[in-house]
Amino acid sequence: MVKSIEILKGGLESSSYKTPEFIAFCRTFKSELSIELKAIGAKLTDFNVGHFFLSGFFDLNEKCFYFSLSDVRGMEFQEHIDLLYRTAKNNKDFQGGHNQYVRLDKRMGSKMNLL
Repeated sequence: MVKSIEILKGGLESSSYKTPEFIAFCRTFKSELSIELKAIGAKLTDFNVGHFFLSGFFDLNEKCFYFSLSDVRGMEFQEHIDLLYRTAKNNKDFQGGHNQYVRLDKRMGSKMNLL
């Protein structure tokens, strides 16, 4: 997640549309998240790009999980950046279980409570 954090800490331009800078960040984040998930045996199944936010689903051991990275504008002012995740019944369940958070960093997948 090194490149993703670097981009976020550098700041992203705010706009009424998805900027090329944000779209590039999304590609980087998706790639790095896939690597983190693969390291723990999980697989990214859905990846949604919203208006300066990201969300999606991943599977691990036949369990489904939802994740979300809220509005990324202004994250350069945050001490650390957290990814929300929770259990889900399937990849259409946006309510799911209790919210949990993991700090974006190397080996963050191993720090998630995915039991």
